Amino acid sequence: MSKILDKLADQHEERIINTLYRLEDDVVKAVRQATGGSLDTTDIRLAIELQPELRQTIENVFLEEADLLINEDYNKIAKEVLDTFGKMPIPANFKTLTEVDLFTINSLKTQTFQGFEDIAERFLKEINDEVYQSIIAGRPFDDMVSNIRGHINGVYQQSNIAEINELVDFINENKYNMNMKQQVEDAIRKLHTQYASDRSGENLRRYSGQIAHDSVMQFHGQFTVKKAKDAGLNHFQYVGTLVRDSRQFCRRMVNRTLTETEIRDIWKNEGWAGKSNGDPFIVRGGYRCRHTWIPTDPNWKI
Repeated sequence: MSKILDKLADQHEERIINTLYRLEDDVVKAVRQATGGSLDTTDIRLAIELQPELRQTIENVFLEEADLLINEDYNKIAKEVLDTFGKMPIPANFKTLTEVDLFTINSLKTQTFQGFEDIAERFLKEINDEVYQSIIAGRPFDDMVSNIRGHINGVYQQSNIAEINELVDFINENKYNMNMKQQVEDAIRKLHTQYASDRSGENLRRYSGQIAHDSVMQFHGQFTVKKAKDAGLNHFQYVGTLVRDSRQFCRRMVNRTLTETEIRDIWKNEGWAGKSNGDPFIVRGGYRCRHTWIPTDPNWKI
């Protein structure tokens, strides 16, 4: 199960990242067509007039891909959960998909999509403000374009500098290859320190990539706990893969079996680097955590 979730989470993040390059080009194209490739400081209405087109572009590219990811793959996650329960020595009626389960699945899908909508709305405003401020300040058009690209992809934006594009391509191609982890980290460090240290912070790529990854794990956690409660299971095992930068909390917890009460007590009373707020069965070790809770019963081992 953990390997399937890892792969799916990485695939979702990769697809969203690839979509952001198309969004970057389409947004810049819309701005270029509206301005003719130059900024007129007297036409401050342009930013307002551009907003509906920019919103439509974000919806057609970014949100459409998010919707596809959710509707294509979340049913697969639900099936994996049912397959897991199907192997447990529990009554057959807890191994099937009920009408309540279907309602829960659709509600969780909607909740996840709203997360993408929220981040899209935030960066629509960021991009629109960039256009408005650039017009007011008489900023060079190419500077505005670079800033817009930065709002979308940060240091990974497309560039006219060949080495930047080479570094970005190398990182994107090898990001999920654990054998290339050190080389990827070196490339990221060079990208940040030599070329774009001022744009290494907040951008659409950073947040949407995290949402794409974490929402897979969170959907699995929420649906699994719901089914566990239905079946009367109160013990959970912390499972998943450990990597070089796994949190110490995850290293300490992996493969341990605890009751729901014990798990909630740990989240309430302990702290660790990277811990995030929320329900322990949903947030687990924190952002981008690759671990999850699987229901079990100590008596099954007898």
